[in-house]
Amino acid sequence: MKEKHTFFNKKRVFNAFFCIFLSILMILPIFIFSGCGEQIGVSGKADPNVNMTPRMITAKSTNLEEMIKSVTPAVVGISAIYSNVESVGSGVAIAPNGYIVTNNHVVEGAKGITIYFANKTSSKAKLIWSDKAMDLAIIKTEVNMPYLETASLDSINVGADVIAIGTPLTLQFKHTTTKGIVSALNRTIEVDNEDGSTSYLQSLIQHDSSINPGNSGGPLINSNGQVIGINTLKVTDAEGLGFAIPVEIVLPVVNKILKSGGYETPYLGMFGFDATIAKFYNKTLETDGVYVLNIDSSAPIYKAGIRQGDIIVGVDGIEINTMLDLKKSIYNYEIGDNITITYLRNGIKTIKNITLSKRPN
Repeated sequence: MKEKHTFFNKKRVFNAFFCIFLSILMILPIFIFSGCGEQIGVSGKADPNVNMTPRMITAKSTNLEEMIKSVTPAVVGISAIYSNVESVGSGVAIAPNGYIVTNNHVVEGAKGITIYFANKTSSKAKLIWSDKAMDLAIIKTEVNMPYLETASLDSINVGADVIAIGTPLTLQFKHTTTKGIVSALNRTIEVDNEDGSTSYLQSLIQHDSSINPGNSGGPLINSNGQVIGINTLKVTDAEGLGFAIPVEIVLPVVNKILKSGGYETPYLGMFGFDATIAKFYNKTLETDGVYVLNIDSSAPIYKAGIRQGDIIVGVDGIEINTMLDLKKSIYNYEIGDNITITYLRNGIKTIKNITLSKRPN
């Protein structure tokens, strides 16, 4: 899912004349105020035809070309540096003050992150939050840029028109737009990790917009110009099989970060399947809830008495039908919060109190 390129570090040589020149500028600060009002940390010459005014972009036009033009300023290309290689990806701003959502696999462990704006400028960014299991991350740039509205999974229908904007293959192709339809909903995909383990992405939006390595982290946008998903992968041995994570899952995290500047996800200590998937594998007869597949014996959920094979159907009285529901629910809480979890075992419903903990090191 990462597009890697050999990356070489280039040292800048500063001579004595340049140091003297800097000293003069410090003595005569009046000259500083005679320059342009460019934002700190931005590199490159800006294209004046691209409107990067900080705002929520509301695409009211029914014209597809106009809609794409209006939403593109909120999309970025991403270059993440790992030792001597570069990972290329995409991202989208869905909140003010430079907060950008992307995939965890695009930026995880990166030594440096550079983002590329639609107006041909660039800036540095830092990792604020990530969830490896959901393959989601939030990064932040100091540039206050435009951002997009979002739409919930409930508003999406199979057959609806969608567009994907991203950086397929290399940064040369950043802000590439492709069009397709929603092909299916609530898909589950098995993912082979780099360490040889297997994980699952659930509740995915399947679509046939053309995406390639480098599109990872870019938005899937509906015909109203709203973000409905974050593109995460495609099936490489098939055509027209792309998948996006519903964006609504990350909204509670974004709201907490906007309020406090950061967020650490509470540790529940289990991994589960949607019960419908577990039923397909003959692990349960239930069709609603989350089937507990793996559980950490040191985690708070285990200490509360929940075990592998139980079906989680509620959190604090709110109905849980899928792993997406469970994740969204947990993102609303902080470490140390007390919650109740309702689960089924052999058809018997039980409620347990749990104190959410910090993820162990």
